[in-house]
Amino acid sequence: MKKISTITMLFISVLGLSQSDLSTYPVATVTTDYCVQLDTNVPLAEFYKIDITPFGFTTFADAHAQFGRISNNLLTYTVDIDNQCVILQVHLDRTEVPHDLAWWNDYLNSLCGL
Repeated sequence: MKKISTITMLFISVLGLSQSDLSTYPVATVTTDYCVQLDTNVPLAEFYKIDITPFGFTTFADAHAQFGRISNNLLTYTVDIDNQCVILQVHLDRTEVPHDLAWWNDYLNSLCGL
């Protein structure tokens, strides 16, 4: 039953991506060891677009396996293999107090190499 729920959530996530304009999201970067950093030249946002072209993923499953392992209660990574990107949702409402962009980048940095 859990597998069905996971598949359903993935489908809903991908469906949501197809209905939004990806060009409106600010850009986040990711290194080859999956260290993500948010763009400090724009205000903190809830959604970021990450280019995954350099990784050479050919299937949704491969990309999801990599980015799914760094998703957690504060961060959700949704793969869009057709556009060779991942959408990062930063759950700004899930911390006890609001945090700024520097805090989020420090938090993302603490997850590198996991």
